[in-house]
Amino acid sequence: MSGTLALASAIAEMDRDTLAALVRSRRPHAHASINDPIGLASDLLKPDSIARALAPLDRAQLAAVRDPRSADSARIEQLRGLGLVGRDGDAAVALPEVEAVLDDALAAAGSGDAPRAAGALPTGAEAGPDPDPDPDPDTSVWFTSALTAVGQAAECLRMLRDRPGKLNRSGSIAVATVKHLAEATAIEPDEVTLALAALLRADLIAALADDQLLIAASGSGSWLASAHVERWIALARAAALSMPAPLRAEWAAAARPSCDVRALAAAVPEEYPLLPAADLAAVADFARLAEYLGLTVAGRCTDVADALLARDGVGVAEPRGAGDADVVARVAAAMPETAAGVYVQPDLSVVVPGPLPPRDEAVLVALARPEHIGVASTRRISEASIAGAYERGLTPATAREAFARISLTGIPQPLEYLLSSLGERVGGIVVSEHHGDEGRTRLAFARAELAATILVDRTLQHLQLHRTRASETELFSRLSPDHVLAALADARYHASSGAAALHEAEGALDAPPEAARTDEPETEPGADANADGAPSNAPRTGSGTAPSSAAGAAASAAAPDRDHSPSPQEALVDRVFTAARSEPGTGDFTRRLELAIRDRSPVRVTAESRGEVRTFTLLPVSVSAGRLRAADQSAGVERTLPITLITAVESV
Repeated sequence: MSGTLALASAIAEMDRDTLAALVRSRRPHAHASINDPIGLASDLLKPDSIARALAPLDRAQLAAVRDPRSADSARIEQLRGLGLVGRDGDAAVALPEVEAVLDDALAAAGSGDAPRAAGALPTGAEAGPDPDPDPDPDTSVWFTSALTAVGQAAECLRMLRDRPGKLNRSGSIAVATVKHLAEATAIEPDEVTLALAALLRADLIAALADDQLLIAASGSGSWLASAHVERWIALARAAALSMPAPLRAEWAAAARPSCDVRALAAAVPEEYPLLPAADLAAVADFARLAEYLGLTVAGRCTDVADALLARDGVGVAEPRGAGDADVVARVAAAMPETAAGVYVQPDLSVVVPGPLPPRDEAVLVALARPEHIGVASTRRISEASIAGAYERGLTPATAREAFARISLTGIPQPLEYLLSSLGERVGGIVVSEHHGDEGRTRLAFARAELAATILVDRTLQHLQLHRTRASETELFSRLSPDHVLAALADARYHASSGAAALHEAEGALDAPPEAARTDEPETEPGADANADGAPSNAPRTGSGTAPSSAAGAAASAAAPDRDHSPSPQEALVDRVFTAARSEPGTGDFTRRLELAIRDRSPVRVTAESRGEVRTFTLLPVSVSAGRLRAADQSAGVERTLPITLITAVESV
């Protein structure tokens, strides 16, 4: 027996909003061919569509799919909104097609007795032991993980602003990118992966699938310019909004503070037996990310995490208000104050006792490479790090002033020597391509003495350097610029390419090329999470950052209404909603006849006129304008009956 008619009856009773939600969630394939509830019901009862709808349901919901009459009204309404139960009169009924797919899916998932597995309802206490074991961990130390995660995320973000990462063809982050970031930042690869996941969820980096690039988003600059408290809140809120729906349901069902997220995540495969592997992986990934960010400690939710999940965990990013102030106050009270400075050691190591003001942090990052990132971090000043800062536009005077300002131990003599000696060599040579008769490469010097020294340096004789009478600060070579740069580096002369960012201002050190190429305004990190709680971190398509949602809304509001054409889904909803209400009071008969037309099957039609009742066995051809046109094969004629005269329609 088909459930098409029962599902069509349920669809016909839906209001427009419920019908639109059903179409959005089930995503029918043949939009253009669906014109009425029967057509939509037939599409929704295809096995692949049913399987997708059943996948995210828990065991109690699956049991209600099989036996709707024993379920509560709230669950029935939920399933009716998903198109998984039908309607017979005023009662909800199971759909044979859905039951068949459910049996097959449960059997494939490893349940030997499919009907019994769906009806067992192992929820609550029946699902297993209490997922909150004793003793309770001390969740007050969450800020240790939080500060470490913020520091590591900032390091990875700065690296991506300087050099975009690579994506695999599948859109996932390439292993080579993770390895490069791990080596450059002294962070473990597993932690780099978690830091990138947090940045993606907060929309601070963007995956360009078409170009296979991982780049910094336009909002990354404002995030790096924020204090450590605001940085962590942006990452934590985006993570809370990305909590997978099954895990969020388990968290809400626990209804107690400091619940064990890891235990809840471990229970998801049992409670959701049809959940796809990718969704199960997302649950496990969230549990790891929550631990990494300090939202949980040993799996147990912190009080700050409970506040974020209670406020944002429903999947709706509320406007800023008193709730934000409360969360900020809690985080600020738990985290250490901004450090007054750093300790520069004679061996050129730098001990950072705590989070720094963003301006001081940016200068230190430019001058010293990380060795350990945590609540208290260590960095290393080297010839390469100072030279790199000089080549990007930082001057020796600026570097000296920065160290004098942030160092609590002053400037050690080895550091003073390094700043001075490199200042004499770095940034004083610019190598650029030349198109004149003098040669292919031009070398410009800040000091004539340095040009004279290099001219007579025997290790550089193969470059065939020569000067003209026009200037004592210019040399030329017939070799290529790349060859000259490599030779100068081998001879320990720090030269810069004329095409590089030598002339950048100090304030532009942190400006990524991606941000400079976009015209979109910066938005708050994590502000455009999906309404269902999923992060909006899916790979973008195209060659730039994702377009601003605010700009898109403004453009839509400015467009004339006459230019707005409904989407295929909206048009489908309009057609089905209108068809369901075209003949008030005759909907059930009409749907039975339409189903018979679709299946090309005969029906027994009873009609009454002026007290006379007659029954016909007809093959319906069409229903239009309130009339049924059908072939009476026994009489060899075609009959036309007003729908209003029909009192019964039965299958033959």
